[in-house]
Amino acid sequence: MTFASRSIDESSEVVKDLFYAVAMDVRGPAERFAFGLDVVRFGPLTVADLRFGADLGVAIDRMATYHMDLPLSGYAVTRQRGTEIVGSPDHAIVYRPDAGRIDARVRADCRLLSTKIEPAGLEAELESLLGHPVRAPLRLARTFDLTSGPGRSLARLVRLVGAELHDDGGLLAHPLVAGRIWHGILTGLLLAADHPYRDELIDEAAPSRPRHVKRAIDVMEADPALPVTIHDLARVSGVGVRALQEGFRRNVGVSPMTYLRRLRLARAHEELSAASRGQATVASVASRWGFVHLGRFAAAYRRTYGISPAETLDR
Repeated sequence: MTFASRSIDESSEVVKDLFYAVAMDVRGPAERFAFGLDVVRFGPLTVADLRFGADLGVAIDRMATYHMDLPLSGYAVTRQRGTEIVGSPDHAIVYRPDAGRIDARVRADCRLLSTKIEPAGLEAELESLLGHPVRAPLRLARTFDLTSGPGRSLARLVRLVGAELHDDGGLLAHPLVAGRIWHGILTGLLLAADHPYRDELIDEAAPSRPRHVKRAIDVMEADPALPVTIHDLARVSGVGVRALQEGFRRNVGVSPMTYLRRLRLARAHEELSAASRGQATVASVASRWGFVHLGRFAAAYRRTYGISPAETLDR
């Protein structure tokens, strides 16, 4: 979606539909306000390239998701529960769900890559990486460095998404690529921003997965819709069923079939996000990705993404 307007009310409504209810206050001549937005939804992420045209005051009473702002130019200053953070091309701004009212000042020359992250998506990513449940919401640090280490790499990955926003035929439109990118953004954020599980995550990242586990994952990710059983995966991996299950338990944190169900759910979400009424139905997408019980599919989908499959398709 691409949107441009000089109307504050119209711009606020679009931001409300895509992100959160906001109050915008132009600081200076109102005629300078020129809001621009390019946005894409994929997986649990909504990524937007935002331009403002004028100095703004922005207030958000409630934010129910995680959120990350990466300024490409200019800067923004945000205050949340008495803590002030300055976002710039060198430092990101991070928000946690339900952390109170947010008041921000945005410079006219500020251009933001703004990413809304559904809580279930980020928390499930961390649980999958660690192999055990985590306490939610995650207490992410409110800022992290974009000039070195994981933060710099994450910024490059998000900028790649920003550069692909207008390319309908690009790789971002392909579910197999899009899934890898949004998983990479979630993992990158978990490695770049400080939180109570970060040290454990870094320690867990050191050992590589055994060959038979990697082989099973490669088979599933190559074609998640392929009807396979645990016995099929064990056979192509060259080990027995019990050895494969134990390998996944130790190195992935879930069973092979749970991993496959999550993968299929992500692919279904990507297809529903890209389609519209008339192009697809919830039932057809669910069936294509191996979900035969529509009610269970809808329940698992809502647990992961916070909305129903039908709501995703309507959007």
